[in-house]
Amino acid sequence: MQIAVRAILGLLGLLYLFVGSQFLLSPVEMGGDFGLSPKGIGGLSTIRADMTAFFWVSGGALLLAVWKQRGNILYVTAALMGIVFCARCLSLALDGTYEGFVQPMAFEAVTVALCFIGARLMREPT
Repeated sequence: MQIAVRAILGLLGLLYLFVGSQFLLSPVEMGGDFGLSPKGIGGLSTIRADMTAFFWVSGGALLLAVWKQRGNILYVTAALMGIVFCARCLSLALDGTYEGFVQPMAFEAVTVALCFIGARLMREPT
């Protein structure tokens, strides 16, 4: 079970690093895929920097946790994805639904769940 969860977390980590790299290299295209459009160079810089950082930290923490077998590192990604998931729930309540809203929320919820499962499986014996 632990090997399967670690493998899935590792693949998610690679996916998030890839997505972050795409934001770094192609912020306009990736922003459009995420419903974001920059307003001027400042907006372009914000999308490039903030989204790259979010996905690199999320993915990097997953990979570091899997590599070091340190479940407590998974709480970094769980916190980031959990905050995003809660903000999306608030947005749904305040703004309503939009086409395709389920997919990102599913990714975030599954990531949080896998982080908690992985943290439990990889915890230090007491």
